[in-house]
Amino acid sequence: MSRTDPQFNLRIPEALRDQVMAAAKENGRSATAEILARLELSFIGEAPQQDLIPASRAKAMASIARQSVPSIIKKRVLEGVNRSVSMGHSSAHIDLKDLEMEAMPEADAKGIMNAFTEWLEAAGYNTEWDGPEHLSVWFDEF
Repeated sequence: MSRTDPQFNLRIPEALRDQVMAAAKENGRSATAEILARLELSFIGEAPQQDLIPASRAKAMASIARQSVPSIIKKRVLEGVNRSVSMGHSSAHIDLKDLEMEAMPEADAKGIMNAFTEWLEAAGYNTEWDGPEHLSVWFDEF
Protein backbone atom coordinates (compact mmCIF):
# COMPACT_ATOMS: atom_id res chain seq x y z
CA MET A 1 0.00 0.00 0.00
CA SER A 2 1.29 3.43 -0.84
CA ARG A 3 0.43 6.96 0.17
CA THR A 4 -1.19 7.41 -3.24
CA ASP A 5 -3.82 4.74 -2.52
CA PRO A 6 -7.25 6.26 -1.89
CA GLN A 7 -8.22 6.94 1.71
CA PHE A 8 -11.44 5.71 3.30
CA ASN A 9 -12.74 7.39 6.44
CA LEU A 10 -14.54 5.07 8.81
CA ARG A 11 -16.18 5.44 12.20
CA ILE A 12 -16.08 2.38 14.42
CA PRO A 13 -17.12 1.77 18.03
CA GLU A 14 -14.33 2.29 20.55
CA ALA A 15 -14.42 -1.34 21.71
CA LEU A 16 -13.89 -2.56 18.13
CA ARG A 17 -11.07 -0.07 17.63
CA ASP A 18 -9.43 -1.43 20.78
CA GLN A 19 -9.71 -4.97 19.41
CA VAL A 20 -8.13 -3.89 16.12
CA MET A 21 -5.29 -2.16 17.95
CA ALA A 22 -4.65 -5.20 20.16
CA ALA A 23 -4.69 -7.57 17.18
CA ALA A 24 -2.38 -5.27 15.21
CA LYS A 25 0.09 -5.14 18.09
CA GLU A 26 -0.05 -8.92 18.52
CA ASN A 27 0.56 -9.45 14.81
CA GLY A 28 3.28 -6.81 14.54
CA ARG A 29 1.57 -4.54 12.05
CA SER A 30 -0.22 -1.22 11.89
CA ALA A 31 -3.95 -0.91 12.55
CA THR A 32 -4.45 -0.14 8.85
CA ALA A 33 -2.57 -3.26 7.80
CA GLU A 34 -4.58 -5.35 10.29
CA ILE A 35 -7.89 -4.02 9.00
CA LEU A 36 -6.86 -4.53 5.36
CA ALA A 37 -5.71 -8.10 6.01
CA ARG A 38 -8.96 -9.00 7.74
CA LEU A 39 -11.07 -7.30 5.10
CA GLU A 40 -9.19 -9.04 2.30
CA LEU A 41 -9.68 -12.37 4.07
CA SER A 42 -13.43 -11.78 4.29
CA PHE A 43 -13.63 -11.55 0.48
CA ILE A 44 -11.32 -14.42 -0.44
CA GLY A 45 -13.98 -17.14 -0.28
CA GLU A 46 -16.64 -15.21 -2.16
CA ALA A 47 -15.30 -15.39 -5.70
CA PRO A 48 -12.48 -17.17 -7.49
CA GLN A 49 -9.30 -15.15 -7.53
CA GLN A 50 -8.12 -13.92 -10.91
CA ASP A 51 -4.49 -14.48 -9.90
CA LEU A 52 -2.77 -16.91 -7.58
CA ILE A 53 -2.15 -15.39 -4.17
CA PRO A 54 1.57 -15.30 -3.36
CA ALA A 55 2.48 -17.98 -0.82
CA SER A 56 3.65 -15.40 1.73
CA ARG A 57 0.27 -13.64 1.51
CA ALA A 58 -1.61 -16.95 1.76
CA LYS A 59 0.39 -17.79 4.89
CA ALA A 60 -0.42 -14.44 6.49
CA MET A 61 -4.12 -14.71 5.65
CA ALA A 62 -4.33 -18.27 6.98
CA SER A 63 -2.78 -17.09 10.23
CA ILE A 64 -5.45 -14.39 10.56
CA ALA A 65 -8.21 -16.89 9.78
CA ARG A 66 -6.93 -19.27 12.50
CA GLN A 67 -7.57 -16.56 15.07
CA SER A 68 -11.33 -17.09 14.68
CA VAL A 69 -11.21 -20.84 15.42
CA PRO A 70 -11.22 -20.55 19.24
CA SER A 71 -14.37 -18.40 19.24
CA ILE A 72 -16.12 -20.92 16.96
CA ILE A 73 -15.12 -23.79 19.25
CA LYS A 74 -16.22 -21.89 22.36
CA LYS A 75 -19.63 -21.23 20.84
CA ARG A 76 -20.03 -24.91 19.94
CA VAL A 77 -18.91 -26.07 23.41
CA LEU A 78 -21.39 -23.75 25.10
CA GLU A 79 -24.21 -24.83 22.78
CA GLY A 80 -23.34 -28.52 23.19
CA VAL A 81 -23.11 -28.41 26.99
CA ASN A 82 -26.29 -26.36 27.33
CA ARG A 83 -28.19 -28.65 24.97
CA SER A 84 -27.01 -31.76 26.82
CA VAL A 85 -27.90 -30.31 30.23
CA SER A 86 -31.37 -29.29 29.00
CA MET A 87 -31.92 -32.88 27.80
CA GLY A 88 -30.78 -34.41 31.09
CA HIS A 89 -27.59 -35.91 29.68
CA SER A 90 -24.31 -36.09 31.57
CA SER A 91 -22.05 -35.46 28.58
CA ALA A 92 -21.77 -33.44 25.42
CA HIS A 93 -20.05 -34.44 22.22
CA ILE A 94 -18.85 -31.60 20.03
CA ASP A 95 -18.08 -32.28 16.37
CA LEU A 96 -15.28 -30.08 15.01
CA LYS A 97 -14.44 -31.96 11.79
CA ASP A 98 -15.54 -29.11 9.55
CA LEU A 99 -12.92 -26.80 11.12
CA GLU A 100 -10.21 -29.05 9.65
CA MET A 101 -7.83 -28.32 12.51
CA GLU A 102 -5.66 -31.24 11.42
CA ALA A 103 -4.58 -29.04 8.48
CA MET A 104 -3.32 -26.33 10.85
CA PRO A 105 0.26 -26.23 12.03
CA GLU A 106 0.38 -28.89 14.75
CA ALA A 107 1.49 -26.44 17.44
CA ASP A 108 -1.51 -24.18 16.75
CA ALA A 109 -4.02 -27.03 16.88
CA LYS A 110 -2.49 -28.44 20.08
CA GLY A 111 -2.46 -24.97 21.63
CA ILE A 112 -6.17 -24.55 20.95
CA MET A 113 -6.98 -28.03 22.25
CA ASN A 114 -4.93 -27.49 25.43
CA ALA A 115 -6.55 -24.12 26.08
CA PHE A 116 -10.04 -25.63 25.87
CA THR A 117 -9.07 -28.60 28.03
CA GLU A 118 -7.74 -26.22 30.71
CA TRP A 119 -10.83 -23.98 30.48
CA LEU A 120 -13.26 -26.88 30.83
CA GLU A 121 -11.31 -28.69 33.55
CA ALA A 122 -11.03 -25.45 35.56
CA ALA A 123 -14.85 -25.38 35.53
CA GLY A 124 -14.99 -28.99 36.79
CA TYR A 125 -15.62 -30.83 33.53
CA ASN A 126 -13.81 -33.92 32.26
CA THR A 127 -12.66 -33.82 28.65
CA GLU A 128 -11.42 -36.18 26.00
CA TRP A 129 -10.27 -35.28 22.50
CA ASP A 130 -10.50 -37.65 19.55
CA GLY A 131 -7.79 -35.86 17.63
CA PRO A 132 -8.70 -32.30 16.72
CA GLU A 133 -11.99 -33.43 15.17
CA HIS A 134 -14.09 -34.24 18.21
CA LEU A 135 -14.35 -33.11 21.84
CA SER A 136 -16.27 -35.01 24.52
CA VAL A 137 -17.20 -33.22 27.73
CA TRP A 138 -18.52 -35.02 30.84
CA PHE A 139 -20.29 -33.40 33.77
CA ASP A 140 -19.92 -36.57 35.89
CA GLU A 141 -17.03 -38.95 36.45
CA PHE A 142 -16.52 -41.35 33.59
